[in-house]
Amino acid sequence: MNPYILGTLLLGLGLGTTLTLTSSHWLLAWMGLEMSTLSIIPLMAQRSHPRAVEATTKYFLAQATAAA
Repeated sequence: MNPYILGTLLLGLGLGTTLTLTSSHWLLAWMGLEMSTLSIIPLMAQRSHPRAVEATTKYFLAQATAAA
């Protein structure tokens, strides 16, 4: 993975976690959780192992169902 993309994903993960922990409103907490989710999904699928792709797909489907 490109180092710039990896750095951006890790930065998004850190910012999302920080936003969730420091939020004083439920909307900001939700936004932080979504930022963290959007950053962790590509990191989970980084290895092209079938189990990593399966875990990523299951995590995404569970998150999409919960968000709906």
